[in-house]
Amino acid sequence: MSGALDPIQESLPFDIPSGSSPTKPEETQPQEPIPTWKLTQPHDELPPSLYEQLVTRLRALPWARWRDRALPVLRTGVAQVSSAARIAARQGGAAAVVAARQSSTVARVAVKRGAPYTIQLAKATAQISFIRAFPLLIARTIHLFGFPAVVLRTALQYTIAHRAGLTIDEVVYFRVDDPAGYTVYEAPPRLGTAIAIAYLPTLALWFLSVVCLAQALTPRVVLDLPVTWVTWLQLWMGLALAAHGLPSYEEAGPVAEQARVGVVKADPVSVFWVIPAQIVALLTRLGGILPAIVGVIACWWLAGALFR
Repeated sequence: MSGALDPIQESLPFDIPSGSSPTKPEETQPQEPIPTWKLTQPHDELPPSLYEQLVTRLRALPWARWRDRALPVLRTGVAQVSSAARIAARQGGAAAVVAARQSSTVARVAVKRGAPYTIQLAKATAQISFIRAFPLLIARTIHLFGFPAVVLRTALQYTIAHRAGLTIDEVVYFRVDDPAGYTVYEAPPRLGTAIAIAYLPTLALWFLSVVCLAQALTPRVVLDLPVTWVTWLQLWMGLALAAHGLPSYEEAGPVAEQARVGVVKADPVSVFWVIPAQIVALLTRLGGILPAIVGVIACWWLAGALFR
């Protein structure tokens, strides 16, 4: 071997790295394609869960030994309870029979002696209930008969309270109750405002009532004309307006109290109004029947007196 350099191999391809021998075409083997994804290799086994650990520990407990120890105790307790029950049943049977006989005798005597009192009590209760419910039934009937007047009065009262600058809490134009319509508003600071809210609707309803009744009574009394459906309509409206002219006790009571307090303070309006306010409060205290009767009588007399 000489120290001279090797001659340059001209047949050596340039795309093959130096130092590697070229591969012959016949010796080249096709390579398998490498997949872009690989299957997930199985990991190691997961540790047991908390539930599995709990089940394992429960199964490891000595259940059989505990059962063998507890069975004799339970059998002894059941035997003692059953024997005590049999003794109690034997001793209490006779006492129960005697008690049942005595209680049946007492019950028969109580029924015989208490039946008249029970019947009297039921009758008295029914009478009291009927006495209390009958005025309310009549008042509701009057309100149903004159529902246009109830709606008109409530609307007037609401308008006056609103124009007076008072806070309106609730307005009910009509309901089947006594009172049938009402307006919940702020307490008026002056007596004049309270009188206007409570009694200006009264003047308006009574004026309309007199107008309706006068027109209904005129053909019959003065002109001697036949009665038509218009006459009955006018009578109905006149009576309905007259029956609901006066305020309810929920409206008249506070006005009367405010007038009484104003008399102590020497208020001239209170001095003038205290007596009429107290009278209206007394009339309306028992419900809507008496104010309706007073209003109808007053308006009927006034409408008939216009043509006499």
